[in-house]
Amino acid sequence: MTTPIQSGEPFSEEKTREIVAAFRRDGFAHVPGVLEEGEMQALRDRTDELLDDPRLAEVEDLELHDRRYVQMTRGDDRKPFILRGTIALDPIFRDMLPREPILSLAEAVVGPNCRFCGQNVLRNQTGVAIERWHVDGSVHFPVPEDVPRHDPRIPPPVLWITVQMALTDIDRFEHGPTQYVPGSHLSGRDPNDPENPEFEGRGPVSVFCKAGDIYLQDPQCWHRGAPNTSGRTRYLMQSQYAVDWAYRRFGWMNAVPVPEDERPPAGSSLDQLLGGRHPPPA
Repeated sequence: MTTPIQSGEPFSEEKTREIVAAFRRDGFAHVPGVLEEGEMQALRDRTDELLDDPRLAEVEDLELHDRRYVQMTRGDDRKPFILRGTIALDPIFRDMLPREPILSLAEAVVGPNCRFCGQNVLRNQTGVAIERWHVDGSVHFPVPEDVPRHDPRIPPPVLWITVQMALTDIDRFEHGPTQYVPGSHLSGRDPNDPENPEFEGRGPVSVFCKAGDIYLQDPQCWHRGAPNTSGRTRYLMQSQYAVDWAYRRFGWMNAVPVPEDERPPAGSSLDQLLGGRHPPPA
């Protein structure tokens, strides 16, 4: 099935090195102008169709460990918020995984044989956000209380990376930009303040971006989504890529069903990302 997603082109080696260097220094890196409007419109439209389908909101996927495809906001006024298990729902999401220069940037961080380990689309309507400061999952490499931080000369490995893709403009604070505390991926700790975290004298920085921009995120960098106080909806897509050995050790992360008649060709980039079958011998 053909989708509007483009194949794209990798960046030059020099530009890729510059982006990765910024990512390793700060724990995040903003990359302007990657996606095309037609791709983003199709992704927004399909996200709306799925999030607003009341039948899908009731479906639990055992491969997602009994989690629903549609995550609702909390409280009395529940709204469809996060679309999960996307690659099982439509090929348009699957085709985003090998999209360049996204894939080659992920490979530059976690290795050339990196694997898919998650994908979501967030639809932040007014007042909806993940506002708490956090690291994703847990602190992978904690340091003892008497050790101030990881030595930047020997940084801990990045086990997986999130590529955030803005599907709408998020260029003002009221649009709810993602915020990071630069360098905090080297802290070896959870955020040190629930409201105003700070690491070595640096506080939160907002990533202001245009639709089509992407930004790389180290899951260990302290971050949050600022509240969306505007009158428009914020759409943000996330694709996650894991180090090959981490995927093999924790392969349950990739347990997302793809119909056999829709499997990509063996040995293709997408097949590799989805768990990989070896191509038949010549």
